[in-house]
Amino acid sequence: MVISTHRLGLAAFMKMQGCNLQKFDNRRFYFETEKDLTQWEIEYSNSCCYRHDLELCELRKLYPASPRG
Repeated sequence: MVISTHRLGLAAFMKMQGCNLQKFDNRRFYFETEKDLTQWEIEYSNSCCYRHDLELCELRKLYPASPRG
């Protein structure tokens, strides 16, 4: 089956786990997979990758709003 997600972290996790990216369209990633989206979301939320993404978002808040140098 083909499933889609707009979540970048989840898409990267799925690709890292061996899913084949079928297409990217209108800010959505489409993958060929045997698992449904809920199964992937559960696996991702229990992974170290999810924790990494959360920490990255928290650290990003420390960046100044002005242009980067």
